[in-house]
Amino acid sequence: MSNQEPDQGTNDGLIAKLRELYTRHHHLLKYLIIGGMASAIDLILFFVLYNGVGTSELVAHSVSVPTAVVFSFVVNARHNFKTSDHALKRFVAFCIVCTIGYVAGFAVIVSVQQLFTNEAVGANIGKIVSLPVVFFIQYILNSKITFRKTQDSPA
Repeated sequence: MSNQEPDQGTNDGLIAKLRELYTRHHHLLKYLIIGGMASAIDLILFFVLYNGVGTSELVAHSVSVPTAVVFSFVVNARHNFKTSDHALKRFVAFCIVCTIGYVAGFAVIVSVQQLFTNEAVGANIGKIVSLPVVFFIQYILNSKITFRKTQDSPA
């Protein structure tokens, strides 16, 4: 047997497919990365406030989510969807979408918490479980409404 390099044609085909996939879904991938960073901010603040400071899960959630929201809006507007027009209108729409996510996230936290005899464990697990649910709801709404290109949007 000889050590042969993989068929270059196969590699080129794979690279072309990956580029095409990225081109088609680059906003989703960037939204996922930015969302991951925002989720880290959200989780760290939630855990510090709920577990460290001793606030209620509602207070912790009410501080961690808006902080992550502002971060996410600024980075998505600037680096992902590249929108600078109608900033206030877009921010209001983003906040409405995030409010929908906030309510859905808290509902998941409370629902999961009911499954555990230890409320603190349930709240922490519920917070983690809520993240993908909120991610998909918010991505769909933000990509279709908040960051939609308008006729007068810069190209």
